[in-house]
Amino acid sequence: MLSKTSIVILGMLSKGDMNAYDMLKMIERMNMKYWFPIGATTLYETCLRLEKKKYIANTGESDKKAVYHLTESGLKELKSSICALFERVDFDSVWFCLAVMYSSVLSEKELEKEITIRRNLLDEYEKGTIENKKIMQKNKVTYREICAIDRMVQIIRMEKETLEVFALNI
Repeated sequence: MLSKTSIVILGMLSKGDMNAYDMLKMIERMNMKYWFPIGATTLYETCLRLEKKKYIANTGESDKKAVYHLTESGLKELKSSICALFERVDFDSVWFCLAVMYSSVLSEKELEKEITIRRNLLDEYEKGTIENKKIMQKNKVTYREICAIDRMVQIIRMEKETLEVFALNI
């Protein structure tokens, strides 16, 4: 699966060609620095790695700056990563944000399938997490030791709510 920075780059390029400077400006306009900061060095290095893997290519439109476009293999890898993110629960919510943000690379049918898979996973995780909390409470575990479980349940419920609104707006 792609790294978070790779998903951001490929996701932006799925909307159209751009150079790394324009990508940094877009990241700034999206206020990503508050939930997933990407520095210039990281972005440039990731572009070079993605180009080496043939996920992006320089269009050659500019002599001064590399203008990148998403290749077919890059689109395929991005789609695969987006699907993988929908199909796993990770309490690092940035992954889910990226999956939703760049889900436009999926067809409506593919996206509906991924939403269904995600709903089922979240239901299963919520049930298991709540059962785990009950066992811990029964065993008189202190709240200090349980508070992370409450956070997980809140994240699961927030994602379920987001998915419902998201599904209505496809």
